[in-house]
Amino acid sequence: MNPFAKTVAGLFIVVGPRSNGRPLDAERICSALIHTVSEDASRNLDGRTWQNAVQMVPDQVESATTSQTVNCTTPLAGLPGILAMFCTGAGSGSHPTLAKSIGSYLEKFGKPTAFNCLILDQSEPAEIHLYLTCLNVTEGRNPEKFSISSTQLSATLNLSNKQTQATITKVFGSFQATSDLPFYLRMLN
Repeated sequence: MNPFAKTVAGLFIVVGPRSNGRPLDAERICSALIHTVSEDASRNLDGRTWQNAVQMVPDQVESATTSQTVNCTTPLAGLPGILAMFCTGAGSGSHPTLAKSIGSYLEKFGKPTAFNCLILDQSEPAEIHLYLTCLNVTEGRNPEKFSISSTQLSATLNLSNKQTQATITKVFGSFQATSDLPFYLRMLN
């Protein structure tokens, strides 16, 4: 019997200060990306769909994509924690509870074979850092060996630039903050 639960999961996370009635730009962008990814139910957990959606966010100051495959030997029960570390290793290391929250979310799915995680970090009011991690897990012959293929996309939006801010407001201004969705997490910095 296959020890893997054949599941695919996705999680959207916004990190930032408490908003005083007006949603953060990161919350509006996240809401729009959730809407875009959810348009085609048959592809809403496909990593390429998430990558295409994130790359359509306008006025990215910096952007980088990396891919790698890592072979791991560990009990499969530790897989959610390892996947969470991949997601937070993209750049959100200043949030120690983030990996724990992602790991807790993943534990609900057993041992996912694929996981997409988008983090929008607006800890600083003038910048939004986007970190997208798309992971695929392949089991080995030994039940404690598996390979993790990772594609990570990171980008920065400079909100202090008036043109960028105007474009963000024009494109995402009609979207409200997401709430009460099982695949959305809002964290305070």
